[in-house]
Amino acid sequence: LLKPDSSASARGTRCKYVLWNPENGLGNRILSIASTFLYALLSNRVLLVERSTDLDSIFCEPFPRSTWLRPRDFPLRNLPFGQKYPKSFGNQLRANKLIGTNPPAFIYAHLTNDYDDYDMRFYCEDSQLLLEKIPWLVLRSNQYFVPALFINPTFERELNQMFPDKEAVFHNLGRYLFHPSDAVWGLITSYYKDHLVAAKHRVGIQIRVFDKVKPFDLILRQILNCTVSAKLLPEVDHLKHHVSPSAGEPSKAVLLASLHGVFYDKMKEMYSEHVGEGGEVVSI
Repeated sequence: LLKPDSSASARGTRCKYVLWNPENGLGNRILSIASTFLYALLSNRVLLVERSTDLDSIFCEPFPRSTWLRPRDFPLRNLPFGQKYPKSFGNQLRANKLIGTNPPAFIYAHLTNDYDDYDMRFYCEDSQLLLEKIPWLVLRSNQYFVPALFINPTFERELNQMFPDKEAVFHNLGRYLFHPSDAVWGLITSYYKDHLVAAKHRVGIQIRVFDKVKPFDLILRQILNCTVSAKLLPEVDHLKHHVSPSAGEPSKAVLLASLHGVFYDKMKEMYSEHVGEGGEVVSI
């Protein structure tokens, strides 16, 4: 039934599955797994995760006495999934090959950032009516597509019951799904004790740069202006050199995440040489 070149029909098949396929870095994978898990709940599918990831060394298995990793002998592995894959949902729609009376055994959903209008129709109500008849769905995404599920009338009522606070959806999904392995938890707690625990306030900053020109100085100025105006970080007092904070002084620790070390180097240099206005000491 699941041979890659098979044209077998799915009629009579009762169980349904969604196989998550990895794309991009860990952050993208976490967001897309959480989205796929929620979609699996809404569409009554069993969630499986592709084995070709390093997630098993980073996170514990979320489901007791079970595994979400796909079987090792799964027939739909090492296929050229992508936007141009002929058996993708979007390409099948474009070619008018999806017939509700004779659904295929499996289909691929391409939901990464390069998807087109036909791929995006995955989120539409009529598309979900077609997909519910297909037992095996391979899904690849590098995005958090939960908001798109909320605008589908098929899922809207159940989602509103599950998540009265839409802002907390990922928080709740993440706490359920992603539990660090013992090795990773050891690294987390060690880093926290060494760099963050002593600070009265902690600030997290993630910097993504997409412009190939990479105007680092301009980006850093924008970030500093934003953090200062929002009172997350103090303005640097260039007249006062850095001193260790006394027990009664406020202090802030900044956890900076970026693919470009220049941001860390410049912020570290700035706050290590000078204190903030009001005598506030910031560690990067």
